[in-house]
Amino acid sequence: MTRLKSMVLWKSILLTALCSLAIFGLWWWGLVHSVETQGRARAEDSLVQVKQIIAREFRRAEVTGNAFGSWWTGEEGRLDGPESLQSVIPFLEKGAIITNLILSRRNGDSACVVRRDGEWNLLLFKAARNPRRFRLEKGRWMPGAGREQEVYDARERFWYRFGAAQAAQAWTPDAYRFFASTVAGFTYAVPIHNADGLLEGVVGVDVSLEELTQLIWENRPTPATRIIITDPAGRLLVPPHVPEMLDPISRYTYHLAPLSPALKQGLMTGRMAGAPGENPRFLDPDKAYVGTSGAFASQGEPRMDLHIAIPKDDLFPGQRRYAVFTFLLALTIVLGVAWTLLDLHRRVVRPMHQLAEETIARPGDPPEAMNFNSDIWELQRVGEKLHLAGRADQERQRLMHQVEQSQRVDSVGVLAPGIVHDVNNQLTMVLGQLGICRTLLEDHPELHAHLQAAEGATTKCAEVLRALMDYSRPDHGSRELLSLNVLVEEAASLLRRVLGPAVRVEEDLARDLPLLFGEPVKLQQVLVNLGLNARDAMPGGGLLRFRTFRFNDRACLEVEDNGCGMGEEVKRRIFEPFFTTKEPDKGTGLGLAMVANIVAAHAGAIQVESQLGEGTVFRIEFPPSLRKREGNTSEEPAGLESPCV
Repeated sequence: MTRLKSMVLWKSILLTALCSLAIFGLWWWGLVHSVETQGRARAEDSLVQVKQIIAREFRRAEVTGNAFGSWWTGEEGRLDGPESLQSVIPFLEKGAIITNLILSRRNGDSACVVRRDGEWNLLLFKAARNPRRFRLEKGRWMPGAGREQEVYDARERFWYRFGAAQAAQAWTPDAYRFFASTVAGFTYAVPIHNADGLLEGVVGVDVSLEELTQLIWENRPTPATRIIITDPAGRLLVPPHVPEMLDPISRYTYHLAPLSPALKQGLMTGRMAGAPGENPRFLDPDKAYVGTSGAFASQGEPRMDLHIAIPKDDLFPGQRRYAVFTFLLALTIVLGVAWTLLDLHRRVVRPMHQLAEETIARPGDPPEAMNFNSDIWELQRVGEKLHLAGRADQERQRLMHQVEQSQRVDSVGVLAPGIVHDVNNQLTMVLGQLGICRTLLEDHPELHAHLQAAEGATTKCAEVLRALMDYSRPDHGSRELLSLNVLVEEAASLLRRVLGPAVRVEEDLARDLPLLFGEPVKLQQVLVNLGLNARDAMPGGGLLRFRTFRFNDRACLEVEDNGCGMGEEVKRRIFEPFFTTKEPDKGTGLGLAMVANIVAAHAGAIQVESQLGEGTVFRIEFPPSLRKREGNTSEEPAGLESPCV
């Protein structure tokens, strides 16, 4: 049968777990997964825009090269002066990434339009020597200073040889470093042929990686976006906008530099951070990025691989704070659900479980074991009724126990007179026979001590029988004022002889004890019985200590041993008649019952403290004497000479 407590507890745990999974699943889908998806979509859109910008600039370079190819054909490639190249100027402002525009004839004549320090310059070479230099001012070519010994033979350059080998215009397949320069880039070569198909010259449009880098940096979707462009061989074409790349010298160094294996692996897996300790680190380690990659592969144009990483904070400002806030809110909801279920369990299920436990409590349990408390009115009322029922059952059990005890005492009272009468008759015969032996053995004085011991034992047996009669039919007997210390000394002296050397008997007596009014023989019987029980608890020997002290004007006695001790069940029944833990032929179970009866007859109280393996302490408290003796009643009787503590 399923218990309510276990069922509700496990279902509460299951419900809390399901709520947690549902809430955190929605949180992850709404604020993590969807943000990642949207961020990746934004990154892909930005990558498409960058591709479009690159394609547009490459097409402008192609338009410029094709236009000058047409001009060459129409003007027959005259490079005599700047006037013939005036039409070049409008094209220069349209190409953001065009660095050089070169027109070279097969005979070595060349016209080079070069951008230097943000200004356009025109150099005219005749047979590749002694250029004339012009500078663009107010839309016209104006003469400028030049170096007379400068030589430029385009026929020796890579781009010219590449273009001369082509049947139609084409881009150089890979980026390369321009002749005697740190600048690198691509060249759009347009070969010029005459009517007979012979090569007249080549038009070259240079696209610089530096200008391409500046263009990409200017068109980043956010200021902190990182864009990196490589060629298919894994060489760096455009570095990201990081502090290490702001210096032109550093950029020139990294242009066309092969990437490290760690950085290549990072680009393949969508990470641009590079290896630890590698310089530069392309991503800020303190930021979270959303990135994507793609290839720029327009027909007839250079192939490039583009990688873009956009910080999430740039795409979704405050998204991290919002995510933390919603996470804490979801956590609060889950904790609230868990607290509600636990509170329900504490206030309803647990009290109901306690009520169920009370209904199956053992009859001997004390009333405190059935204590119940709840702040729910209905449960409190039910608990009170069950508590009253439990107390009534406890009282019934107690009364039944008293009835059983009375029946035992009555049985002893019924049997004791006959038994005592018969035994006393036998003891009288024993004493008579001992008297005859004493008369017959007058000439053997060495045997008189043994006969005297036998007579003493017989007399002691008669006293025990009288104590049994007293237990079954108690009376007040003959009482007198007496000193508890004197009784202890006499009992200790007797026990030292009876218990033997294995048991050490010690006394710790106080001098300020009040006098008692009682029966000396019965009180001696109490001490002797406790001493004999202590001996049985110490089969290998030990310490038996008698201690007297005064407490609240009462005379108190403690009998302590270091024997085997007792458990709770034995302590609870130790004063019951006929209850014993000894073997059947070694005890009757009446000793401690008579002790309790004698103490009660003297208006005293007896308590026991014991732990298994730690010994036992019997504590007896007697009220002060109720009679006054004539004369000096404050002094103790003569014979009390023992030292006291």
